[in-house]
Amino acid sequence: MNYGRKLLFIGMLTLAFASTQSVKADEIIEPNNTPMGTFAKMEDQEVPAYRGATPVLAPDDLDAGDTSLPRKDVIDIASYQKWMTLSDFQKIKAQGVKSVVVKLTQGVDYVNPYAKQQISYARQAGLTIAVYHYTTLGGWDTTTQAQAEDWARREAKFFADTARSLGLDTGTAMINDAEDGNVRPEINWTNASLQFANQLKVLGFSNVKHYTSLNWTTAANKLNPNALGHKNMWVAQYLYGKPSANNLRNTEFGAWQYSSQMYYRDISQRSPIDTSIAYISNFFSPTSGGSTPVFRMYNKNTGEHFYTISGYEKDSLVKSGWTYEGIGWNAPKSGTPVYRIYNPNAKGGDHYYTISKYEADHNVSLGWKWDNGGEPAFYAGGNINVYVQYNPNAESGSHNYTVNKYEHENLLKNGWKYGSVAWKAQ
Repeated sequence: MNYGRKLLFIGMLTLAFASTQSVKADEIIEPNNTPMGTFAKMEDQEVPAYRGATPVLAPDDLDAGDTSLPRKDVIDIASYQKWMTLSDFQKIKAQGVKSVVVKLTQGVDYVNPYAKQQISYARQAGLTIAVYHYTTLGGWDTTTQAQAEDWARREAKFFADTARSLGLDTGTAMINDAEDGNVRPEINWTNASLQFANQLKVLGFSNVKHYTSLNWTTAANKLNPNALGHKNMWVAQYLYGKPSANNLRNTEFGAWQYSSQMYYRDISQRSPIDTSIAYISNFFSPTSGGSTPVFRMYNKNTGEHFYTISGYEKDSLVKSGWTYEGIGWNAPKSGTPVYRIYNPNAKGGDHYYTISKYEADHNVSLGWKWDNGGEPAFYAGGNINVYVQYNPNAESGSHNYTVNKYEHENLLKNGWKYGSVAWKAQ
């Protein structure tokens, strides 16, 4: 362990000890679980502390009933708040809280075991739900930018898969908690965070925000607000004195986490909870519409790819011998209709997809058949290109659709034609 990392480690131990005095022992023995703000508490005291040394003390305990404080728009919680009951969420809402941000995942293998319960209670209490992922980028073992960005994409997929498994809508605010001091200083967090966000969008979760300490918004290789968007960022800054509603800070960002020491009244355990003010009213709210996955199927006997949003259709085709290749892309729940037509005269049959009603009608007049009863198979809309390629030598499966630019370019190199953007996806 080098000298800088040793100082950091000592500082982490000091902070961990100080921040767990009111937490029961069985709540802190959980591997690979870092609460939001752990490093921000070291980075963002208003009176700077030497990094790695004992951090400047957080503000005195704050009382949620104190009307001189900034608004209590949102709290963030992790497994450390497993003690919270439905009644606690209801009482916290009554004290002004509108949103709850629940820790979902960390790295590529940790899932908050209480997330499902916490989301359920928050939803029943009528609170808006957002979720966060504690991003590690592989830690100190990551030595190159390429490795860090690969980790970011893997972590985003793990985050998205977990969110989907818990039934969260794709419009849910998905927050990249980017603060981990165990990553080498030469790693560019902005580029890695862009990869994280882009991967989530490919997987259908387009409402991506970024959380970090205020110092990281100006530090080299950390999070650049000009690249990520000031209003798309939630920053932590803990003041040495008491925060005031008459002296709001960090208003250029979407939200400000101003305390990790807020005590709410009449709840089942006296324990501090991270609290923030949202400067954008819908910052933590789900986006309207959301998206739905388009399943990609492959018939090895005909070479055809088939695309559907129907889980029943997907499962039926698998039983019939088709191969499920995963989610091709994510389609909005409304937008530009994508029509699917069928050629019964092609060997093994063949399907074609188009956003042009005129083109579909014309092909039907030439002997093609309407598929899906003439209704849209799914919808187009978003900022991700869906490319179409045409194989002039194929008797079936002559058209392929993909958001994968490598696949698209590789097929063109191998004799496929067109290469145009068929429509957009989320």
